[in-house]
Amino acid sequence: MSINASIAVLATDSAFAQTVSQWIGGTRRFKLPASAAPNNADPSITFGEIVNLVTMVAQPDVFNPAQLGSFLAWGADIALLTVDSASGIDGTTIQLAQEVAHHHPLMVAITGLNAATANFDETLAVLSRVMDSRHHAVALTLPIMRESETGNDSEVGGILDLVDLEIRLGDLRNSASTHALEQAHFDLIDSHLEALTTAVVVTSTDDNLVHEILTHGVHSNDQLRAELLSATVRREIIPVFAVEDSIGIAEVIDFAADLELEVWLPSRVLPHDLLATSLGEGLARVWRGEITTGQYFADSASVHVTAIHELSGKTRSHAHAGEIVRIQTKPELDAGRLISEMKSSPLVIDHASA
Repeated sequence: MSINASIAVLATDSAFAQTVSQWIGGTRRFKLPASAAPNNADPSITFGEIVNLVTMVAQPDVFNPAQLGSFLAWGADIALLTVDSASGIDGTTIQLAQEVAHHHPLMVAITGLNAATANFDETLAVLSRVMDSRHHAVALTLPIMRESETGNDSEVGGILDLVDLEIRLGDLRNSASTHALEQAHFDLIDSHLEALTTAVVVTSTDDNLVHEILTHGVHSNDQLRAELLSATVRREIIPVFAVEDSIGIAEVIDFAADLELEVWLPSRVLPHDLLATSLGEGLARVWRGEITTGQYFADSASVHVTAIHELSGKTRSHAHAGEIVRIQTKPELDAGRLISEMKSSPLVIDHASA
């Protein structure tokens, strides 16, 4: 089974946002259920679930994050805000984080951690202060530093996962070693673990679970992860990840792919009406209805879909809601164009009452 998801990468540094987008877009997440493979299966065949994450760089000056329907324009399930720890957080970044978090699920990647002036904990503390009381910014991973090849500076060599309570050294897409935490590690990360537990207790909708956590602590890593995912969807928790180059990207992907999001759609779109978004470079996200070859409107301008392809390149006759496909159109469409069967955009109409 293949599931499609999309992340809008937001950053004041658009060049870095593009780099993060390329890393995520080039990575595939694989999960193998325990009972997925039959007993007589060919061991060379891979079974399981593939999650294709498509990203696009969302520029604040093009799409207004304060608009309720902006994620339809971005074609995204969740926003990933990149914050350069070495440069600090400026007013534009703060405003962007506040506006997006008010309407959409938001994750944060703290980057630039190899710089001498970088400080992950300090950047996280600033994020926590600037978000209002409804949004709890908590770290899910921490950077693990090592001596650089020159021996003069330290650099990120891996990450510490606060949910799974393990250290992963290296790039998970290649060979990476995994290590269990020792008591010394728990002493160093005690405040982060307490912040995670507190955020779950404050945001949980299950009173029995809250009582259980306050009395006995978190039952399991799976329980903690499930509560964090649920609170992120409700826009009450903002998970924060340590990312440096490719290190830490896999953890961001896994978390985003596990989110069970309810897509907001304009009230004037019927279930059978087509509503899709151009993601740029020929990609399109179908939100509702079905897209086939033929004539449509892209933000009131006529557009003709001449061909539809799967991400693998296979030709398709149509695509359903929830799918991301590659389409050929005349004229070519820029990212963020809304494709529908209506000449007037339903987003514009609904934004007036939002």
